[in-house]
Amino acid sequence: MLRVQFVVAFISNFFTDRWIVLIAGLLVVIGFTGPGIFGVSPPQFFDPRAAPVISEKTHSSDQTGADQGDRSNAVQRTLVQPGSGQPKSGVYTQLLIAREFINHIPESHLSLAGSEQKDSFIKIVLPLILASNEEIIKRREAIQRAFENNDRAALEKWAHLYKLDSTKRDNDELTARLLRRADTVPVALALAQAAVESGWGTSRFALQGNALFGQWAWREHAGIRPLEATNKRAVVRSFGTLLGSVRAYMHNLNTHYQYKEFRASRAGLRDRPRIGESRILVKYLDRYAEIGDAYVKKLETLIRVNDLSRFARASLN
Repeated sequence: MLRVQFVVAFISNFFTDRWIVLIAGLLVVIGFTGPGIFGVSPPQFFDPRAAPVISEKTHSSDQTGADQGDRSNAVQRTLVQPGSGQPKSGVYTQLLIAREFINHIPESHLSLAGSEQKDSFIKIVLPLILASNEEIIKRREAIQRAFENNDRAALEKWAHLYKLDSTKRDNDELTARLLRRADTVPVALALAQAAVESGWGTSRFALQGNALFGQWAWREHAGIRPLEATNKRAVVRSFGTLLGSVRAYMHNLNTHYQYKEFRASRAGLRDRPRIGESRILVKYLDRYAEIGDAYVKKLETLIRVNDLSRFARASLN
C-alpha cells in the first residue's frame, strides 16, 4: 500500500513540475513576442516622412469593420446587411479601404474610359485622401497633448506650421485656433475637387507633375506652365508623388485666408454626422477657381451624379 501511495505521489509531482515548466516557457515566449502574438499591436501612426507601401493595384473593400466614427475620432463598429447598400436603422454602410498607395497615375488608367476610368481614379485617390486625413487627426491629438502638458514651445511650432500668429494669445485661445485649422477635409469633397482639377487623372499636370488639385505656384521651377495663363509667372505646382499633392491641398484649405469661412463652417459641423457634410461645405469653395459659383455647382453635380457621399465614412484598413 505504501508503494502505491509513493508511485501516485511521484507521478503527481512529476506532472505538476512539467506543467510549471511548460507554463513558464510559454510566458517567456509571450514576453519576447509581445502583444502582437494575439493580433494586438500598438497603434500605427501615419508618418508623412516615410514612403507608403507602393502597389500598382489599389483594392477597396465593402466589408463591415472599424470606422473613425464621428469627427471626435471615437472608434466604432457598425453591423450592416452585406450587399444591401443602405443598412437598417439609417446607419450608413462603412467601407474599409486597403492601406495601399500609388505614387503616380499608371498608364493602364489612361486606357480606360467612362465609369471604368472613374472607378480606377477613385481607387487611386481615395486611400491617399484617407491617409492625409489620418495624418491631420494625429496632428490634432499632438496639439491637444501639447495643450494639456502646457507645452508652449510645441504649440508655437504648430502655430508656425498653420500660419497663425501666436503672440498675445494664451494657450487656450491658440489651441482653439489651431484645432480649427488642423482638421480633416470631407472625403467626397476632396474626391470631387481632384476629379475636376485633374480630369479624373488624365490631365497633363496630373500625369507629369502628380498634381491632382491644380494648385498654383509662382516660381517657374516649382511646376508646369499652363498653355494659357493670365499670369506669365504662374505654374501649376508639381509634386514628387500623388500623396504630396493631396497633403498640400488639405494644408491649403486649412491655412489660406480665402477659406476662413470654410473652416468656420466645418468647425460648427464637428458634432454632426459626416454624411451630407460635403454638400454643406462645398459652397465655401467658390474662390478656389476663377469661375466662382459655377465651380461650386460643378462640384455639387459631380458629387451627386457619382454618389461620392458613399465614401464619407470610409476608413483605411
